[in-house]
Amino acid sequence: MNSILFLPCNNGLGHIRRLSILANKMDFKKNKIFFCLDIKKKNRFKFKKNVKKILFSNTQKKDANILNKNINYNNFTKIISDTIISKKFILTKNKNIVFANFFWEEIYNKELKNIKELKKKRIIVFSNYLFSNIKAKIKIIKVGFFEKFKPNQKNDCILIAVGSAKSRLLSQFKIKIIKFIKNKSLKKKKIYLDPKLYDSSLKKFNVYKADFSEKMYSKISFAIIKPGLGTIEECLKRAIIMLPIMEKENKEFEYNTHVLTKKKLGFKFTKLEQIFKFINLKSYDLKFKNTFKNRCKKLKWNGEEKIKKILGKN
Repeated sequence: MNSILFLPCNNGLGHIRRLSILANKMDFKKNKIFFCLDIKKKNRFKFKKNVKKILFSNTQKKDANILNKNINYNNFTKIISDTIISKKFILTKNKNIVFANFFWEEIYNKELKNIKELKKKRIIVFSNYLFSNIKAKIKIIKVGFFEKFKPNQKNDCILIAVGSAKSRLLSQFKIKIIKFIKNKSLKKKKIYLDPKLYDSSLKKFNVYKADFSEKMYSKISFAIIKPGLGTIEECLKRAIIMLPIMEKENKEFEYNTHVLTKKKLGFKFTKLEQIFKFINLKSYDLKFKNTFKNRCKKLKWNGEEKIKKILGKN
Protein backbone atom coordinates (compact mmCIF):
# COMPACT_ATOMS: atom_id res chain seq x y z
CA MET A 1 0.00 0.00 0.00
CA ASN A 2 1.26 3.46 -0.93
CA SER A 3 1.82 6.09 1.75
CA ILE A 4 1.10 9.53 0.30
CA LEU A 5 1.89 12.88 1.95
CA PHE A 6 0.01 15.99 0.82
CA LEU A 7 2.14 19.08 1.38
CA PRO A 8 0.39 22.42 0.61
CA CYS A 9 1.97 25.85 0.84
CA ASN A 10 0.50 27.50 3.94
CA ASN A 11 0.16 30.99 2.42
CA GLY A 12 -3.58 31.82 2.40
CA LEU A 13 -6.14 29.04 1.87
CA GLY A 14 -6.08 28.27 -1.86
CA HIS A 15 -3.16 25.81 -1.83
CA ILE A 16 -4.70 23.86 1.05
CA ARG A 17 -8.16 23.88 -0.56
CA ARG A 18 -6.82 22.44 -3.80
CA LEU A 19 -4.93 19.56 -2.19
CA SER A 20 -7.77 18.81 0.24
CA ILE A 21 -10.09 18.21 -2.73
CA LEU A 22 -7.54 15.87 -4.30
CA ALA A 23 -6.79 14.05 -1.03
CA ASN A 24 -10.50 13.30 -0.52
CA LYS A 25 -10.68 11.81 -4.01
CA MET A 26 -7.89 9.26 -3.51
CA ASP A 27 -8.42 5.49 -3.45
CA PHE A 28 -8.17 4.69 0.27
CA LYS A 29 -8.03 0.93 -0.38
CA LYS A 30 -4.69 1.35 -2.13
CA ASN A 31 -3.29 4.42 -0.35
CA LYS A 32 -2.68 5.71 3.16
CA ILE A 33 -3.21 9.47 3.01
CA PHE A 34 -1.48 12.03 5.24
CA PHE A 35 -2.09 15.78 5.05
CA CYS A 36 0.08 18.59 6.49
CA LEU A 37 -2.08 21.33 7.96
CA ASP A 38 -1.64 24.46 10.06
CA ILE A 39 -3.46 23.81 13.34
CA LYS A 40 -5.18 27.22 13.06
CA LYS A 41 -6.74 26.18 9.75
CA LYS A 42 -7.80 22.62 10.61
CA ASN A 43 -11.50 23.52 10.94
CA ARG A 44 -11.61 25.41 7.64
CA PHE A 45 -11.58 22.25 5.52
CA LYS A 46 -13.55 19.01 5.42
CA PHE A 47 -11.61 15.76 5.18
CA LYS A 48 -12.77 12.19 4.88
CA LYS A 49 -11.99 10.13 7.99
CA ASN A 50 -9.31 8.20 6.06
CA VAL A 51 -7.19 11.34 5.68
CA LYS A 52 -4.79 11.56 8.62
CA LYS A 53 -3.87 15.16 9.44
CA ILE A 54 -0.33 16.07 10.47
CA LEU A 55 -0.84 19.32 12.33
CA PHE A 56 1.83 21.96 12.87
CA SER A 57 1.91 25.40 14.48
CA ASN A 58 2.99 28.09 12.05
CA THR A 59 5.11 30.35 14.22
CA GLN A 60 7.43 31.37 11.41
CA LYS A 61 6.80 33.01 8.04
CA LYS A 62 8.54 30.36 5.97
CA ASP A 63 6.18 27.41 6.32
CA ALA A 64 8.33 25.18 4.08
CA ASN A 65 11.14 25.39 6.66
CA ILE A 66 8.82 24.27 9.45
CA LEU A 67 7.67 21.27 7.44
CA ASN A 68 11.22 20.36 6.52
CA LYS A 69 12.23 20.17 10.19
CA ASN A 70 9.21 18.26 11.46
CA ILE A 71 8.66 15.60 8.80
CA ASN A 72 10.83 12.79 7.48
CA TYR A 73 9.86 12.81 3.80
CA ASN A 74 11.50 9.44 3.23
CA ASN A 75 8.74 7.77 5.26
CA PHE A 76 6.35 8.22 2.32
CA THR A 77 5.99 6.55 -1.06
CA LYS A 78 4.85 9.77 -2.73
CA ILE A 79 4.73 13.43 -1.79
CA ILE A 80 2.21 15.71 -3.50
CA SER A 81 3.15 19.34 -3.00
CA ASP A 82 1.28 22.51 -3.85
CA THR A 83 3.87 25.17 -4.80
CA ILE A 84 6.49 23.98 -2.26
CA ILE A 85 9.69 22.89 -4.03
CA SER A 86 12.20 23.19 -1.21
CA LYS A 87 15.60 21.52 -1.52
CA LYS A 88 14.66 18.74 0.91
CA PHE A 89 11.47 18.02 -1.04
CA ILE A 90 13.33 17.70 -4.33
CA LEU A 91 16.20 15.58 -3.02
CA THR A 92 14.05 12.85 -1.45
CA LYS A 93 13.86 9.48 -3.20
CA ASN A 94 10.07 9.50 -3.32
CA LYS A 95 7.93 9.85 -6.43
CA ASN A 96 7.32 13.54 -5.92
CA ILE A 97 4.54 15.49 -7.64
CA VAL A 98 3.87 19.24 -7.70
CA PHE A 99 0.83 21.37 -8.43
CA ALA A 100 1.79 24.98 -9.08
CA ASN A 101 0.73 27.93 -11.20
CA PHE A 102 3.89 29.80 -10.22
CA PHE A 103 7.00 29.21 -8.17
CA TRP A 104 8.00 31.55 -5.34
CA GLU A 105 11.59 30.97 -6.49
CA GLU A 106 10.79 32.65 -9.84
CA ILE A 107 8.79 35.49 -8.31
CA TYR A 108 11.60 36.42 -5.91
CA ASN A 109 14.38 35.26 -8.26
CA LYS A 110 15.92 33.06 -5.57
CA GLU A 111 17.04 29.42 -5.39
CA LEU A 112 16.36 28.86 -9.10
CA LYS A 113 18.48 25.71 -8.89
CA ASN A 114 15.49 24.04 -7.17
CA ILE A 115 13.53 24.46 -10.40
CA LYS A 116 16.40 23.02 -12.44
CA GLU A 117 16.41 19.98 -10.14
CA LEU A 118 12.70 19.47 -10.84
CA LYS A 119 13.55 19.01 -14.51
CA LYS A 120 16.55 16.78 -13.80
CA LYS A 121 14.53 14.44 -11.57
CA ARG A 122 11.58 14.48 -13.98
CA ILE A 123 9.16 15.42 -11.21
CA ILE A 124 5.59 15.65 -12.53
CA VAL A 125 4.25 19.22 -12.46
CA PHE A 126 0.53 19.97 -12.80
CA SER A 127 -0.81 23.47 -13.45
CA ASN A 128 -4.10 25.19 -14.26
CA TYR A 129 -4.63 25.46 -18.01
CA LEU A 130 -5.53 29.18 -17.88
CA PHE A 131 -3.54 30.56 -14.95
CA SER A 132 -0.23 28.70 -15.28
CA ASN A 133 2.58 31.27 -15.11
CA ILE A 134 5.69 29.11 -14.76
CA LYS A 135 8.60 30.53 -16.76
CA ALA A 136 10.97 27.56 -16.51
CA LYS A 137 11.22 25.20 -19.47
CA ILE A 138 9.92 22.11 -17.74
CA LYS A 139 7.22 19.63 -18.69
CA ILE A 140 3.86 20.77 -17.33
CA ILE A 141 0.58 18.85 -17.42
CA LYS A 142 -2.23 21.39 -17.61
CA VAL A 143 -5.57 20.60 -16.00
CA GLY A 144 -8.95 22.24 -15.54
CA PHE A 145 -10.35 23.94 -12.47
CA PHE A 146 -11.11 21.70 -9.51
CA GLU A 147 -14.60 20.29 -8.80
CA LYS A 148 -17.79 20.59 -10.85
CA PHE A 149 -19.37 23.77 -12.16
CA LYS A 150 -22.36 24.47 -9.92
CA PRO A 151 -23.71 28.03 -10.35
CA ASN A 152 -25.53 29.79 -7.55
CA GLN A 153 -29.29 30.02 -8.02
CA LYS A 154 -30.66 32.65 -5.63
CA ASN A 155 -27.86 35.03 -4.84
CA ASP A 156 -27.77 38.77 -4.33
CA CYS A 157 -25.02 39.29 -1.77
CA ILE A 158 -21.56 40.81 -2.08
CA LEU A 159 -18.25 39.45 -0.79
CA ILE A 160 -15.32 41.72 0.02
CA ALA A 161 -12.18 39.65 0.71
CA VAL A 162 -8.57 40.76 1.00
CA GLY A 163 -6.71 37.45 1.37
CA SER A 164 -3.21 37.76 2.83
CA ALA A 165 -2.96 41.54 2.29
CA LYS A 166 -0.11 43.50 3.89
CA SER A 167 -1.05 45.30 7.11
CA ARG A 168 -0.27 48.84 5.89
CA LEU A 169 -2.31 48.43 2.72
CA LEU A 170 -5.02 46.67 4.71
CA SER A 171 -5.60 49.61 7.07
CA GLN A 172 -5.87 52.03 4.13
CA PHE A 173 -8.32 49.77 2.31
CA LYS A 174 -10.41 49.27 5.46
CA ILE A 175 -10.90 53.02 5.86
CA LYS A 176 -12.10 53.33 2.26
CA ILE A 177 -14.42 50.31 2.42
CA ILE A 178 -16.09 51.39 5.67
CA LYS A 179 -16.59 54.88 4.28
CA PHE A 180 -18.42 53.53 1.23
CA ILE A 181 -20.50 51.13 3.32
CA LYS A 182 -21.62 53.86 5.71
CA ASN A 183 -22.49 56.08 2.74
CA LYS A 184 -24.72 53.23 1.51
CA SER A 185 -22.95 53.13 -1.85
CA LEU A 186 -24.22 49.59 -2.43
CA LYS A 187 -27.97 49.86 -2.59
CA LYS A 188 -29.84 47.41 -0.34
CA LYS A 189 -27.12 44.77 -0.60
CA LYS A 190 -26.13 42.29 2.08
CA ILE A 191 -22.35 42.37 2.37
CA TYR A 192 -20.01 39.68 3.67
CA LEU A 193 -16.82 41.37 4.80
CA ASP A 194 -13.41 39.79 5.35
CA PRO A 195 -12.77 39.22 9.10
CA LYS A 196 -9.67 41.43 8.75
CA LEU A 197 -11.96 44.33 7.84
CA TYR A 198 -15.05 43.51 9.87
CA ASP A 199 -16.30 45.54 12.82
CA SER A 200 -19.48 44.61 14.71
CA SER A 201 -20.69 48.21 14.46
CA LEU A 202 -21.18 47.61 10.71
CA LYS A 203 -23.99 45.10 11.24
CA LYS A 204 -26.58 47.89 11.22
CA PHE A 205 -25.51 48.56 7.63
CA ASN A 206 -26.41 44.96 6.63
CA VAL A 207 -22.76 43.86 6.83
CA TYR A 208 -21.74 40.43 8.20
CA LYS A 209 -18.44 38.72 8.88
CA ALA A 210 -17.38 36.44 6.02
CA ASP A 211 -16.69 32.84 7.05
CA PHE A 212 -15.87 31.55 3.51
CA SER A 213 -18.15 28.54 3.99
CA GLU A 214 -20.14 26.77 1.26
CA LYS A 215 -23.28 28.39 2.66
CA MET A 216 -21.79 31.88 2.43
CA TYR A 217 -20.42 31.41 -1.10
CA SER A 218 -23.84 30.14 -2.27
CA LYS A 219 -25.31 33.57 -1.53
CA ILE A 220 -22.71 35.66 -3.39
CA SER A 221 -23.37 37.41 -6.69
CA PHE A 222 -20.39 39.81 -6.87
CA ALA A 223 -16.98 39.46 -5.20
CA ILE A 224 -14.41 42.20 -4.62
CA ILE A 225 -11.31 40.06 -4.09
CA LYS A 226 -7.57 39.71 -4.04
CA PRO A 227 -7.22 37.36 -7.03
CA GLY A 228 -5.49 34.26 -5.68
CA LEU A 229 -6.42 31.10 -7.59
CA GLY A 230 -8.20 29.52 -4.60
CA THR A 231 -10.70 32.39 -4.39
CA ILE A 232 -10.93 32.58 -8.19
CA GLU A 233 -11.93 28.89 -8.36
CA GLU A 234 -14.51 29.30 -5.59
CA CYS A 235 -16.08 32.15 -7.58
CA LEU A 236 -15.89 30.66 -11.09
CA LYS A 237 -17.52 27.36 -10.13
CA ARG A 238 -20.51 29.35 -8.81
CA ALA A 239 -20.52 31.98 -11.60
CA ILE A 240 -19.75 34.75 -9.09
CA ILE A 241 -18.72 37.94 -10.90
CA MET A 242 -15.24 38.98 -9.75
CA LEU A 243 -13.88 42.48 -9.32
CA PRO A 244 -10.17 42.05 -8.55
CA ILE A 245 -8.21 44.49 -6.41
CA MET A 246 -4.44 44.22 -6.17
CA GLU A 247 -1.43 45.05 -4.10
CA LYS A 248 1.15 46.81 -6.24
CA GLU A 249 4.09 44.68 -7.34
CA ASN A 250 2.34 41.39 -6.53
CA LYS A 251 3.25 39.41 -9.64
CA GLU A 252 0.81 36.57 -8.94
CA PHE A 253 -2.16 38.92 -8.59
CA GLU A 254 -1.08 40.99 -11.59
CA TYR A 255 -0.96 37.93 -13.82
CA ASN A 256 -4.25 36.48 -12.50
CA THR A 257 -6.00 39.82 -13.02
CA HIS A 258 -4.64 39.97 -16.57
CA VAL A 259 -6.10 36.51 -17.32
CA LEU A 260 -9.45 37.30 -15.67
CA THR A 261 -9.96 40.49 -17.68
CA LYS A 262 -8.68 39.00 -20.94
CA LYS A 263 -11.10 36.06 -20.69
CA LYS A 264 -13.91 38.34 -19.41
CA LEU A 265 -14.12 36.32 -16.20
CA GLY A 266 -13.46 39.41 -14.07
CA PHE A 267 -13.70 43.18 -14.41
CA LYS A 268 -10.92 45.48 -13.29
CA PHE A 269 -11.41 49.04 -12.04
CA THR A 270 -8.90 51.42 -10.50
CA LYS A 271 -11.22 52.99 -7.92
CA LEU A 272 -13.69 51.57 -5.41
CA GLU A 273 -16.42 53.99 -6.45
CA GLN A 274 -16.20 52.53 -9.98
CA ILE A 275 -16.56 49.02 -8.57
CA PHE A 276 -19.64 49.92 -6.53
CA LYS A 277 -21.20 51.74 -9.48
CA PHE A 278 -20.63 48.66 -11.66
CA ILE A 279 -22.29 46.37 -9.07
CA ASN A 280 -25.32 48.65 -8.78
CA LEU A 281 -25.59 48.84 -12.57
CA LYS A 282 -25.26 45.10 -13.27
CA SER A 283 -27.10 43.62 -10.28
CA TYR A 284 -30.40 43.34 -12.15
CA ASP A 285 -29.00 42.86 -15.65
CA LEU A 286 -30.10 39.25 -16.28
CA LYS A 287 -28.66 39.15 -19.80
CA PHE A 288 -25.23 40.15 -18.46
CA LYS A 289 -25.41 37.56 -15.65
CA ASN A 290 -26.52 34.72 -17.95
CA THR A 291 -23.77 35.50 -20.44
CA PHE A 292 -21.22 35.42 -17.61
CA LYS A 293 -22.64 32.13 -16.27
CA ASN A 294 -22.40 30.47 -19.70
CA ARG A 295 -18.80 31.68 -20.01
CA CYS A 296 -17.94 29.99 -16.71
CA LYS A 297 -19.80 26.82 -17.67
CA LYS A 298 -17.64 26.42 -20.81
CA LEU A 299 -14.42 26.35 -18.78
CA LYS A 300 -12.65 23.04 -18.15
CA TRP A 301 -13.69 21.50 -14.84
CA ASN A 302 -12.90 18.42 -12.67
CA GLY A 303 -9.15 18.94 -12.91
CA GLU A 304 -8.61 16.80 -9.81
CA GLU A 305 -10.01 13.77 -11.66
CA LYS A 306 -7.34 14.05 -14.37
CA ILE A 307 -4.61 14.35 -11.72
CA LYS A 308 -6.01 11.33 -9.82
CA LYS A 309 -6.00 9.27 -13.02
CA ILE A 310 -2.39 10.15 -13.83
CA LEU A 311 -1.28 9.51 -10.24
CA GLY A 312 -2.77 6.02 -10.46
CA LYS A 313 -0.39 5.24 -13.34
CA ASN A 314 2.77 6.59 -11.65
